[in-house]
Amino acid sequence: MSEIESSSEVAPCDIMTDEQLLQLYGKPEEKQDPIHQRAVSKIKKDCTCSRERAKSIIHSILPMSNWLPHYKPKEQLLGDVTGGITVGIVHLPQAMAYGLLASLPPINGLYVSFFPVLIYAMFGTTPHMSVGTFAVISLMIGAAIDKHVPDPGCSSMLGTTSMPTNFLNVTGTADVTVTSYDATQTSFPEFDSSLCENDYNARKVEVAVALSVAVAVIHFAMYITRLGIITILLSSHMVSGFTCGAAFHVMTSQVPKLLGLNIPRKSGILALIYTYVDVFKNLYAINWATVIISACCIVFLMIGKDINVRFKKKLPFPLPWELVVVIATTLTSQFGYLQPNYGVEIVGEIPQGIRISVPAPPDILLVAVDAIPIAIVIFSVSISLSRLFAAKHAYEVDANQELLAYAMANLVSSFFSCFPCASSLSRSVIWEETGGNTQITGLISSVIVLIILLWIGPLFQSLPQAALASIIVVNLKRMLYQFSQLKSIWQVSKIDCISWFVTWLSVVLLGVDFGLMVGVVFSLLTIIFRMLIAQGGVLIAVGETGLFRSKKEFNSEPNTNDNRILVFKFSSPLYYANKQRFECQVTSALGFQPAVEVARRKKEELKRKKMQKKALIMSSSGSIVANQGFVEEENGVIKTVRTNENREESSRPKINENGIMNRYNKDDVTDLEAQNRITEKSIGKQTSEERISHLVLDMASCSFIDNDGVKSLKSLHQTLSKLNIKVLLAECTSEVRRCLQAGNFPSKAEEESAEYQPVYFVSVKKAFNYATKDITSAVLSDAINESNDTTCNTGIDATRM
Repeated sequence: MSEIESSSEVAPCDIMTDEQLLQLYGKPEEKQDPIHQRAVSKIKKDCTCSRERAKSIIHSILPMSNWLPHYKPKEQLLGDVTGGITVGIVHLPQAMAYGLLASLPPINGLYVSFFPVLIYAMFGTTPHMSVGTFAVISLMIGAAIDKHVPDPGCSSMLGTTSMPTNFLNVTGTADVTVTSYDATQTSFPEFDSSLCENDYNARKVEVAVALSVAVAVIHFAMYITRLGIITILLSSHMVSGFTCGAAFHVMTSQVPKLLGLNIPRKSGILALIYTYVDVFKNLYAINWATVIISACCIVFLMIGKDINVRFKKKLPFPLPWELVVVIATTLTSQFGYLQPNYGVEIVGEIPQGIRISVPAPPDILLVAVDAIPIAIVIFSVSISLSRLFAAKHAYEVDANQELLAYAMANLVSSFFSCFPCASSLSRSVIWEETGGNTQITGLISSVIVLIILLWIGPLFQSLPQAALASIIVVNLKRMLYQFSQLKSIWQVSKIDCISWFVTWLSVVLLGVDFGLMVGVVFSLLTIIFRMLIAQGGVLIAVGETGLFRSKKEFNSEPNTNDNRILVFKFSSPLYYANKQRFECQVTSALGFQPAVEVARRKKEELKRKKMQKKALIMSSSGSIVANQGFVEEENGVIKTVRTNENREESSRPKINENGIMNRYNKDDVTDLEAQNRITEKSIGKQTSEERISHLVLDMASCSFIDNDGVKSLKSLHQTLSKLNIKVLLAECTSEVRRCLQAGNFPSKAEEESAEYQPVYFVSVKKAFNYATKDITSAVLSDAINESNDTTCNTGIDATRM
């Protein structure tokens, strides 16, 4: 500190190290108890039983207990009722459509629109979330069901006396009525197609409810282990590419229904391409009545959606055009006899009431692997939507509590023939726009769905499946329009745009499951890649601002010390994967390789010592040096200087005592002096006045450093110190500084030495000022020494005279 205060060139406040900052303004270090004591204290605190503790646990697990006592009916009830009725009406067509998309009867979609909504209202933390069916999740569920329950071809066996060859695969681990037939028989009574179809659907429901339990278990495990933070691995552009790719699969799965083709659903790699191949092969079998219905429904819905957008401010709520399509097509199909006369596929029987189901443990194990991507997509899409509304309406969302909410919703609903539920963007937007403020909106929408389940459902048995397929395709418009985001994403970050495209292409070609996996892995690789390609650069002082910016972008005022102080910034954490890039960029900024330069100097030093030793030997033996003049040392350089008396004589060849001829053609300096002059020219062919003396590393962008990074900095420091170049670190975070100090940087021997100089500085400006002061002090010291040497030499000459 005294050295800093004594500087006349730089004010004391212009130089500050991290140690000084901590001494002046730092908080006293708190002593922490050992880990085992803290663990015991935590367990005791968590296990303490009290009224306040019990109340806190209840409020934490059941958020409904927090907001329900503060509910304001006069201000919120009207909006909740309006929103609940509207969302309940929208649930009807979407639930039936997405139930078919999940390869299940439409009634199961209605179940998902009822039970999970009730459970989420109690456990969820987002007051604007509409839980129920979702297109992408329904597609993934349908793919999983079709994989484990292949189609036995029941509809093609009507009136036959043979058993479907692959029907036994339908039963899986569960027994159904049809298995009572003797498998050794070659002929059977007339096969009942409806019985086959019912057993086939029953088996699919068993797999669906098992999938709900498996998803619930995964969500609950994530809740226990506090893995809600896992969503940070799913970037918004990756999720966007995934949902856009999944929308292509959803749309493709509906094309056969729009055209009236009976084509089995494909799944797996290149399933989308194979589906279109089958469609083109069967174009001759198109049902034109179905095509007309599909075209009319799509055009009507597109116009209706456009009206809702254009007159959004004038309409009290978005008009439910899907409900209009459902009612209109149902009436047309019922009274126009479209199914018996024109072969239009209809929804079929919709049972009244609620069905109980019990998930079978073998089925849960069967679908455990399929449940993993479904659980991840459900949570990632839902939490993204929750945070969107939370930011808009200024409330907080607990990601871990959302995991518990979905776990409980899927677990309870699995006992009522439900497949896994998710949040829906379209219904949530309607919820918000119609005035819904709390989950009371969800409860009212559940009442609407319950009325449909108990009394109104059978009225929609004549509903054409093409109408539901049209609803699904039109609702994909928002997802497909995500292509319009590519331009803005590309302008911001080309790597993010590539990540979007890779995820989208992977989902389209490899399927939803593998595509999601590829997208996540590629997104993680981009993080590593960004660190690997981190750019370092030389910084310069910008005018009198006290700021340091890239030398490529700014000009600096000439300064005598600028060439001797090198400021370098590496814009990334320093760890094992990019330490080599850091070392290469520092070497490039220095203009030489420190290790090579040290080796070269050692070699030159050995040569100089050998010549010095040889010169001294020759001087003591009275040979050439005696004839030429005398040997003197100047600034560590050995010179052989000739006198006037022997200058002429020395120009002639001399023979030493060993009979070796020596010839020196230079007038004042021998080969020994020339060798020493070469030794002086070291770094980048710079003179001693231009040589780099300080390297300032701006560590502001280094958020963490690992063991290899510490070793890299230590090696750089030790190597440059041999070249008389001092390394200064600026703006290190407390954690980075702790790691460096724990890694013995600088070493304890250096810290305890009398010539120790600080390494850590609070800013680049402070470190630069310190280096400037150090150079000035060194110049003054050299000037004083040179003056003393001159005085001494003058005295010696006077004595000789």
